[in-house]
Order: sequence, then C-alpha cells, then structure tokens
Amino acid sequence: MSLITLEQFKAHARIDGTDEDAAAQVKVDAANAHVSSFLGTLPPEYVAPDDLVQATLLIASHWWEHRETTFAGNLLDIPLDASEIIANHREWSFG
Repeated sequence: MSLITLEQFKAHARIDGTDEDAAAQVKVDAANAHVSSFLGTLPPEYVAPDDLVQATLLIASHWWEHRETTFAGNLLDIPLDASEIIANHREWSFG
C-alpha cells in the first residue's frame, strides 16, 4: 500500500526529468514504509487523508535533501510536523 507515488513526490520536490527516478523511488518507498510502520496494518483499499500524504511527502523530501548521514548541526530523522501528523492517525494500543 502506497501513501505517495513517485509522481507526487517529484511534483512536490520539483524534480524534472527522469534521470533521478531510481533514486527518488527509493525515497518514496522508504517514506511509505516508514509511515506505514507507525500506522499498523492498513487495508489495501485505504485512501490516505491529505495530511498523511503531506507528512509522507515531507519525510521523502527531507531524506532527499539530506542524503548523507553526517551533517553539521541538528539533523532530525524526520521533520517534527510530519511526526505530529502521523501520531494523529496512529492506532494506539495499551493492552
């Protein structure tokens, strides 16, 4: 189940052409997997709400812009606003 597509990501990140499609698809797949892992099992027909699509796009874009693991300063794993959006959609269980 994909929350975002390559085409959505490329439009969001303003990526023209197809030269970097393979690298961009890796970021899309990783962001989809990352967000889905927090949400739990989703049915195949699930349609993500706009804010969750935005959060996934933010994560993919963040990883696109910060491809290296070293950075002078504070580099978060994912943007804080994306974390907050995902938390709003997470199924919580305390059993």
